[in-house]
Amino acid sequence: MTKEELRKILTIEQFPLSAQYDPEWMIENEMGPSSVWLTEYLTQAMELKPGMRVLDMGCGKGMSSIFLAKEFGVQVWANDLWISASDNWQRIIEAGVEELVYPIHAEAHSLPYAQEFFDVIISIDAYQYFGTNEIYLLDFIKFLKPRGQIGIVVPGLLKEFNQEVPAHFKPYWDNEWYYWHTPAWWSKLWKRTGVVELEVADNLPSG
Repeated sequence: MTKEELRKILTIEQFPLSAQYDPEWMIENEMGPSSVWLTEYLTQAMELKPGMRVLDMGCGKGMSSIFLAKEFGVQVWANDLWISASDNWQRIIEAGVEELVYPIHAEAHSLPYAQEFFDVIISIDAYQYFGTNEIYLLDFIKFLKPRGQIGIVVPGLLKEFNQEVPAHFKPYWDNEWYYWHTPAWWSKLWKRTGVVELEVADNLPSG
């Protein structure tokens, strides 16, 4: 398949900014669903301005962080546990955003940041690994400035099930997927912490 053929596959009207990125680079560095597409979708519901400090929690190979720096001129702390900071630093340099993106290797329960340091916190296809704990947000939100913005995109369900896995899921189901939930489930979890005002909770169209 040629680069142009790949570009046509990845060019979706819903993601016009993402469509400008090299599809080979996107495919080579993916660790799941397209983090660039999901980041573009999330930022449609957020207000990002040049110079803002952003924590990209669970950034994987840094594509979401690079996208944020290039498209919005924000400073991004690209935090991941599975990918080393050195590996991500090379991708950041190659993307030409080394003045804006800072790779960090840290675990979600032991983050090295000052309280109220970030204007924005995002997490793309990662928050479900550490954030389903009922009190996690209470600690995590301390890194965000008052009136700051926090947004996540995670894999999920259209309807919760509390008993057995539905029969049509069983051939494909992995027990680790029990941390997948609906927007309503996440809304309830976050609302009862009392530390955020919920503005948007929905499903990705054509997700």
